Amino acid sequence: MNSELFDARAKLARLKCRESELVEELLDVHKAVAAQKLVIDELIKASTIPPINRLPNELLEQIFLLIRSEREKLAHVSRRWRDVIFDTPSIWNEIDLSCYEGCPELLELHLERSRQTPLTVTLYSDQQPEVDIALLHANRIRVLRIFGDAQHIIDRIVSLTFPALEFLLVDVHARSVDHLLSLYSRTPTLKCLQLHELFHHPFPAGPASGRLSTSTPHITYPSDIPFQSLTHLSLEGAMNSWRLPPDSIQFPVLESLELRTNCPMPFLEAIVAPKLEQFEFSRNLHILPEYKAFDGPTSKFDNVRRIVFAASPGRILVPNDAFDLAQEFCFVFPGVRRAKINMQYLRPLFSPCQMLDHPHTPIENWTRLETLEIQDLDVNKVDMDFVNWFRKRKDLGLHLKLICEHRTANHNFVAPDAFKPGLFQTFQECCASVELCCVPVSSPMYLSVSANSLHLFTCPIEQLNQVNSTDLATLARMCSTEPADMLRAQFWTL
Repeated sequence: MNSELFDARAKLARLKCRESELVEELLDVHKAVAAQKLVIDELIKASTIPPINRLPNELLEQIFLLIRSEREKLAHVSRRWRDVIFDTPSIWNEIDLSCYEGCPELLELHLERSRQTPLTVTLYSDQQPEVDIALLHANRIRVLRIFGDAQHIIDRIVSLTFPALEFLLVDVHARSVDHLLSLYSRTPTLKCLQLHELFHHPFPAGPASGRLSTSTPHITYPSDIPFQSLTHLSLEGAMNSWRLPPDSIQFPVLESLELRTNCPMPFLEAIVAPKLEQFEFSRNLHILPEYKAFDGPTSKFDNVRRIVFAASPGRILVPNDAFDLAQEFCFVFPGVRRAKINMQYLRPLFSPCQMLDHPHTPIENWTRLETLEIQDLDVNKVDMDFVNWFRKRKDLGLHLKLICEHRTANHNFVAPDAFKPGLFQTFQECCASVELCCVPVSSPMYLSVSANSLHLFTCPIEQLNQVNSTDLATLARMCSTEPADMLRAQFWTL
């Protein structure tokens, strides 16, 4: 009897323990249900919020910087956007006075919102109140563009210093540049200088390097005016009247030089730029061309690795003097490795020189050329000299890029009868790689089995009826052993 009672009590104890466990488990389940309900509520709430409103403020700032011209409209979208835009000074640090004509109060408000961030300022001489307001912040102007009567503006800032200025663009439009020369000593951190519409040289120059003066007798400039920090220089205007002594202007850290003129040699002879790496040239259509041979050591610009012959706007034909200039550049810059040439300069660079001391094709002077980019390609104007040059350079590993910007339906990337079996095949066989950009290809494509070098095949969409599916299938099979990205088809419309 006692043993049965003991067993019954033990069973009851076990049942009560199990009951406690189940109650505790039930409570845990209730808590989990409540927590899951909260998760579902949050997910439902989040699904009603536009994705852009889920972005953190820091990412919104970067987006708004890309579309800062719409800042006023964006500030009216929501209170959060308004707060982000008004609390981000860099959204307000680009000041173009053409947007504030007759609104000096708005200009002051935007400058206040920019706080102490570096400014990008564009000035126009006919906006006197706005110019005066912008110049009150000269100490934090990093980029300055001056249009209109530059002399009028610079005369008003003769007492100002620009300690943070790194980029200066001046549309000169003046016969005298004395006012411009006086500005240089007040821009100690200037890195990029662009001067347009020049008539006289804008630099202090002297008979000997290191001691620079000016050709204007009534103004004296210290010898430390040369641009110790200038890395990029762009000049546009008439240079044929410049009288500068050789090696009289020092640019110790200049890396890039752009000249838009028809007489660049006097300036090239006058400068000393041991770190110059890039030279860009284009003709000025408003000035008659004037050819002058380079009178200086051929090793002066040995460090120039990249050269650009840009198109002359508004004209297709290039006069003979421009041919002479293009040919002369091949000897002035012998160390070129990367060349970007507009189609206008193809014939002078690839035609044999007529001068007795230069018996070869001018471009052959670039013995270290690695990459050649030809812009505005017109295959109908490619001649035998151009093709023969590639055949001579076979196995030298040249990388070729051809760009056709004139999208005409008459251009076919097929060789004329004299160049069989085809231009593309010739380029493909003679170059390490060939990249075509917007170059129309007609249906009888001359493709060799070495299509591994084909990087880009393009065709105008209105000519798709000229390129049949068999051609495209053949092209794809040729590249089947290479990754798929070796063949990138792009179709463009007019």
